[in-house]
Amino acid sequence: MSVQSYIKDNQHRLSGLLHEFVKVPTVNPPGENYEKFVAILEAECLELGMKTKIVNVPKRRADQVISNASSHPRFNLIARWDVGAEKTVHFNAHYDVVPVSGEWRFDDPFSGKIEGEWLYGRGSDDMKDSIAALLFAIYAVQKSDVEPLFNIEISFTCDEETGGQLGAGYIVEKGLVNADYVVNCEGGSEMNIGNGHNGVLWLKIEVQGKAAHGSQPDKGINAFEKTAELVSALQRVKRDLKLPDRAFKLPDGGERYPTINIGGTFRGTEGDKVNTVPAGLTFSIDRRVTPNEKLEFAELDLREAISGACEYYPDLKADVQAILRIEPCLTDPDSPLAQAFANAVRTVRYNQPKFKSTAGFTDLHYFVNAGLPAIGYGPKGEGGHAINERVYIPDLVKTAAIYATFMTRAEL
Repeated sequence: MSVQSYIKDNQHRLSGLLHEFVKVPTVNPPGENYEKFVAILEAECLELGMKTKIVNVPKRRADQVISNASSHPRFNLIARWDVGAEKTVHFNAHYDVVPVSGEWRFDDPFSGKIEGEWLYGRGSDDMKDSIAALLFAIYAVQKSDVEPLFNIEISFTCDEETGGQLGAGYIVEKGLVNADYVVNCEGGSEMNIGNGHNGVLWLKIEVQGKAAHGSQPDKGINAFEKTAELVSALQRVKRDLKLPDRAFKLPDGGERYPTINIGGTFRGTEGDKVNTVPAGLTFSIDRRVTPNEKLEFAELDLREAISGACEYYPDLKADVQAILRIEPCLTDPDSPLAQAFANAVRTVRYNQPKFKSTAGFTDLHYFVNAGLPAIGYGPKGEGGHAINERVYIPDLVKTAAIYATFMTRAEL
């Protein structure tokens, strides 16, 4: 039986594996159930005969990035199947998921419930589906009595949803990736293979006011009103991002523009109440940097706009802190890795795939910055970071088949 036939005939086992993964809420922040889930993943890898290593990020290192390292330690898993080949391909997937909000179709957002051809639950699309597809691809290769043409190394890493410094960033930093090529198991799907991603700049803006009694507002400085003035000034930056010369030309002829999202998070102070003049307000800026931009110039543009607004509006004072900086990333679609993976996609999907960078960011840049040829590819789902997140099971099956085909046919 071929690898593809085995996966198709046993897709209920693949869905069952993902169902069990989704049931463990590895929510980040704060970083729940990391140790428990890594233990589950290690057990799966050991059952496949892989050598494993759990990497516990030292608290002193984690303290540099997060504030809850004592209560929520960070764990990563490295696994390896060495078949004695000359080349090694590293597969990476993150296991953390974003928090849940809103009203879901099913009461439990971590149910992993299957309805028709869809499996629902937080992490079903981003990205425990890729973890299940990858592990089942290896299982199918072994059951089909064929060997991969390269050694397989895997990392299951934490914290991608908050920047990945203690996940993929940490294992690369510590030299724990021993491979020639990397497949990051997201950033592309269906007929699109990911060859890069936008950069990101996250800023925290603290606007200072002056508290006063609500009956005498003239004695205070209203931080909410000052924030409104600042946000109004930032609309110029937002408009400028849509100018024709800001467009990034995609390989398929399309265009992508830089974006800015203001106020993804915002809060006042603990002393706020109806009859007080607010003394402070904090909000976030999420600036996505296209591959034709430089992150440092994007940040400079924002800081100058904020500084200019503070000079223009009386009593407007704002502090700016960068909380995440990730440069945009592009890889070569003509590399041996990219072309070999494209052949696997074409074999399973009977069509010619395209290369496309994603508007979001993934952990791909950590590997690319280390000099490793890399691409991104995973199953197609819906609702990632939103309500009713779900993955299309037929596409989950095809993705597992693509991974397995790549393992057994790619000559690198």
